[in-house]
Amino acid sequence: MQVDPQQTIGSFLPQLSQMFSIPVQEINVQHRGVDLAHTATSCGIQKDDLLLIKRKAPSLLDTPAPFVVREGMQLYEIPRNPSPQLLLEIFEKNPQLLPQLREGNVELATALERKSIRDIRMVLMQMHMKEASRQYKENEETVALERNPLDAQAQIKIEETIRLRNVQQNMEIAMEQMPEAFAHVYMLYIPCEVNDVQVQAFVDSGAQSTIMSSSCAERCGIMKLVDKRFEGKAVGVGTAKIIGRVHMAPLKIGTFFYNCSFTILEEQTVDFLFGLDMLKRHQCCIDLHKNVLRLHEASGFHEVEFLPEHKLLANKINASSSESATEANSDSSARQQNSQVAISEEDIRQNAIEQLVSFGFERQRVIRALESTEWNAEIAAGILFESNNA
Repeated sequence: MQVDPQQTIGSFLPQLSQMFSIPVQEINVQHRGVDLAHTATSCGIQKDDLLLIKRKAPSLLDTPAPFVVREGMQLYEIPRNPSPQLLLEIFEKNPQLLPQLREGNVELATALERKSIRDIRMVLMQMHMKEASRQYKENEETVALERNPLDAQAQIKIEETIRLRNVQQNMEIAMEQMPEAFAHVYMLYIPCEVNDVQVQAFVDSGAQSTIMSSSCAERCGIMKLVDKRFEGKAVGVGTAKIIGRVHMAPLKIGTFFYNCSFTILEEQTVDFLFGLDMLKRHQCCIDLHKNVLRLHEASGFHEVEFLPEHKLLANKINASSSESATEANSDSSARQQNSQVAISEEDIRQNAIEQLVSFGFERQRVIRALESTEWNAEIAAGILFESNNA
């Protein structure tokens, strides 16, 4: 091997790594029993000298520092493949992360709330199984495509596989570089009063008109002012019937009163939507840096702070209940459809066996584990993985 006398020892370590198939960080170069550093000349190496290449013992390798749990952590700072104990410790010191986790992983968030190591381990095991199953299917599809790569359908599938991998990689980079993009964004609400009735106004500069639901108008006692000559149909993402229009009513924001007109809708999920017409009328400025809505008048301006998350519970509960009702209806329909398909117990057991065998376990071990857990595939998988790690 040709080495320049002024060349540093570290500069030719990659060549040695390639020649001997040893990672660079594990290579130890010795000359006459002395570990080398700096340049070849400074180490006293002469032409045709013999150098000894040794692999460092595991105890000499650089070991990563133990992970330290601290307050104020972010989701992206959680290490990969954490133990259930470490994960529980992280969320006990950082409870603010739980709502963010719930947005993407309800099962794990629920297990962490219970503070059950067993439940956390089971959820992590299920996640591992799903990922392993996904990778197994991808590998099977790749092998099948490589058998006949010039086929037109194979080319389409290869293109889609590459696209999905790029999407997955893009998402992983985004989760690391800008994790806040995956957090739930709460809408902008301000507290106000209409006819001495407190309401929460949803500030929406994308809505052309200021809108109030008929139920909210009833509570505020302004339904008697509705001009039904302005009835019609509102068209946007969906459609809704316009009952009419209230041409002017007092709107109290903070300690100031403003004249406001309302379009009354028959069915509206939001009680009161403060739209672009009134935002322009009162020269409003949505200041996200200060988290305020600034209203300008001839005498000056005043600011009202947007409502924090904990004061929007009523809105969130209503939204959650409607989602739960939708999910319940979907689950009911799914159960009715599933009840029409007869699946034998033997088929279920066979599927469980094949699924666990695909992870690399011996069939007999899989069957014994399933029998000991009354054919619960998730618990059996946990037993098999733990026995491998033991």
